Amino acid sequence: MRSERCGAYYGIDAPGLVAQFAILGIAGLLVGVGSYLAATSGHVRWMRFLPAPSVSIGATFLATAGGMILGSRWGKLRLRDRIISSIPWRGDESVLDVGCGRGLMLIAAAKRLTTGTAAGVDLWQTEDQSGNSRETTLRNAQLENVAERVTLKDGDARKLEFADGSFDVVLSSWAIHNIYDAPGRELAIREMVRVLKPGGWLVVVDIRHTSEYSRVLEQCLMQNVRRAGPSFVFIIPSFTLTASKRVK
Repeated sequence: MRSERCGAYYGIDAPGLVAQFAILGIAGLLVGVGSYLAATSGHVRWMRFLPAPSVSIGATFLATAGGMILGSRWGKLRLRDRIISSIPWRGDESVLDVGCGRGLMLIAAAKRLTTGTAAGVDLWQTEDQSGNSRETTLRNAQLENVAERVTLKDGDARKLEFADGSFDVVLSSWAIHNIYDAPGRELAIREMVRVLKPGGWLVVVDIRHTSEYSRVLEQCLMQNVRRAGPSFVFIIPSFTLTASKRVK
């Protein structure tokens, strides 16, 4: 992808989980090789039953880790491009990315703007994305030549510090599921609706709870609520939820 070539890097998602899968995969392969050697040496013959399942399990874990890395480095950029291209941009929009991380959606949206602005809000948790920080996101914006159109704030999705109807487009990608209680996730979705202008677009991509988000949007009387997918960017299926805010 172009953004990778010019130096911007959008991190590995769920790095702890990727590391766990890789360690389990290597352990499985080592157990498989060790049990094979022990069995063929004649010392521990019952171990002849271990090599095949151990290697199979180890290979599965390694493949999962590799798939998640490919999703972070390549898959999520392709999905991002499709999502951003589906929005009918004018160029003067005010955009908000909730849980912006290292700027994947935020920067892609900023590239579509001429006189508009793009704001990113995050708690900058590195367990959700490797190297996640305000400084890293700002550097990515600079590398992509959109820093003058981007602003960053520390903030919680459940309490967005913006006035009602502040944004034409509100985005969120792989972030809201990190709120572990259903009332908190509902509050985050309602906050995104609150700060969206009438006629504005909301796009949420996530690996869990998108049916739940859809019900909340319908309760908020959002229009054209649509759930698309699955997309197997990170092995675990992702769904994309889009909606527009009713014009009063």
